[in-house]
Amino acid sequence: MVLVTALAAERQRTDLAARAVLTVSGLVIVLIGGASLIAPVWFREANGIRIEAGAALLSETRAAGALLLAVGVVVLLGAFVPRLTRTAAAAGAIGYLATVLARLVGLAVDGSPGGSLLFAAAVELALGLACLHLLRPR
Repeated sequence: MVLVTALAAERQRTDLAARAVLTVSGLVIVLIGGASLIAPVWFREANGIRIEAGAALLSETRAAGALLLAVGVVVLLGAFVPRLTRTAAAAGAIGYLATVLARLVGLAVDGSPGGSLLFAAAVELALGLACLHLLRPR
């Protein structure tokens, strides 16, 4: 009986941790995607990136924002819908870690993007690894 209670308590802590990771990860992606979709010029300039207000570039920025927003919703849903938890963790891990890889390629090829984007890379790495950790076998 004590072992069953201890296992149930451990599972509850694990579920709470997974919920927290997916909530934070999902909210970050939703906010970035939403800002890129709704206010692409403002969002880029807030990160020190100057973009022209040309229709083609804005369309590309909004399209990427919509994709991020959709992925963010999936990750966020995984925090509250148990059958989506692993899918959400995989989406978060793949999305964040692919972004970090792209930033590393950019760093090697283009040079440093500046402090705010390096900080973003560190946050993305932490969230990607946290999502990846949720995929480990129990």
